[in-house]
Amino acid sequence: MTPLPTLARTALLAILTAAAAGVACAADGATDWATIARTDLQFAAETIRGKHAGVAAGEPSVTTPLAAGLRLGLAEADAVRSEQDYLRLMMRFISGFGDPHTGIDLHLRTRGWTGLVLDQAAGGYRVAWSEPGWPNALPPVGAVAQQCDGVWTGTWLQTQLAPFMNRSAEYASTASAMARALMFDTGLGYTPRQCVFTLPDGSRKRFDLPLRAVPGQLGDARVEEVRAHFRAGARPVGLTRLGAGKSWVGMPDFNGARSAAAYEALYAQLARLPRSGWIVFDLRGNGGGDSSWGNRALQALYGVAWGTRVAEAGGTGKYLVANAATVAQLKLYIAAPEHAHSKAEFESDLVKVEAAIAAGDTLALVGGQADAAALVTPASPRPHGPRIAALIDRGCFSSCMNFLQQIQASGDSVVLGEATIGYSPFGEITRIDLPSGRGSLRIPTAWFKTAQATREPFVPDFPYTGDMADDAGVMKWVSGKLDALKPRP
Repeated sequence: MTPLPTLARTALLAILTAAAAGVACAADGATDWATIARTDLQFAAETIRGKHAGVAAGEPSVTTPLAAGLRLGLAEADAVRSEQDYLRLMMRFISGFGDPHTGIDLHLRTRGWTGLVLDQAAGGYRVAWSEPGWPNALPPVGAVAQQCDGVWTGTWLQTQLAPFMNRSAEYASTASAMARALMFDTGLGYTPRQCVFTLPDGSRKRFDLPLRAVPGQLGDARVEEVRAHFRAGARPVGLTRLGAGKSWVGMPDFNGARSAAAYEALYAQLARLPRSGWIVFDLRGNGGGDSSWGNRALQALYGVAWGTRVAEAGGTGKYLVANAATVAQLKLYIAAPEHAHSKAEFESDLVKVEAAIAAGDTLALVGGQADAAALVTPASPRPHGPRIAALIDRGCFSSCMNFLQQIQASGDSVVLGEATIGYSPFGEITRIDLPSGRGSLRIPTAWFKTAQATREPFVPDFPYTGDMADDAGVMKWVSGKLDALKPRP
């Protein structure tokens, strides 16, 4: 799609903002949802067109859904009559990008629950949780949902829920993720009224599934407690012993605001480890942040020179959108205490972005090199130290994936666990409020030129078929797998 000229874009944004201010109510006093939806949708599309790093780079994974999503969304906007219609329209548009880096925060919350949690297993959709003491009858754990509202359960997920999830149907964990979300109402209207289940004794029975208000008969805390039962997460940041010659490193996040002190203590411990055996990086549930927290662990183990060399493994160049929004974002990073160790890097990025703006460029190369012939990073064997194993799952994303690329650059690392969702070459998110004030956009301003294909998942060398949230079970399994391998090449 051809970008609008700068003056035209500015004029359109002014019109959209002004329109939003006057459309909260129609003449009869009712909310004019159609106008709100059209205004917010056009604003979202124009913002992505002007600020998304993928548009500036000409990435088809962004430009194609942008054009198609806007065309389809505008065709439906006039039919929006309620808040639910509005939420569904905006979520379908954003989910069409299939990338969690491109998002929208519409303040969705759990409003109701049927009392069940389903999960995908052995080709079926089984009851993984049945809330005790529920006011109406529920199928037991292990029952299989055969159909919902007269539609096979898999088709129901594909047609009713998939349009609102930002992950591709090809990913190994997508069916499971959709099944786990099915029985919770978040205002999008995909929860079935009744389902037919095959019970453990082989009989079939229909169960009505009325939603119970949340909060209401049960509080938000209970729903979160149940959901947490299925959400895998690494052990806390720190070092523990897994067994003879094996060390375990918890890395649940790369959030300096939350974990800076724990990481600083960890680096000192890593530097004192023996130069043999195994080191296991537990990355379950690590949704990203600042990958330098992971790279500094490699520097502590194998030296600054090697850690620095693999820091850009998997890609040859980091680009930032050259505009005022990126300048403002970099200044925030420079001033943020949690990014103090990266301050010099951000200051260098700022100089390069400002130079690109002055030159009239749309992208600024701030790191690495632009040579496409150098896309494949050669292996960088460790100079010494323990052999690396990484434990990943569907929750490893963004900077977690970048850290995994660095680990794999050693040439003899081992990856265990569950396949991730697809790799996203974007990052460094900026937030922009919608004209209606009903939410905000999350737009990536950085593009990482990489050998990894966009949306390609990271697949473990040794897949785990059990419960990734079962900490003791996973650790025992990893220990056994590593015992069967040589710790050193």
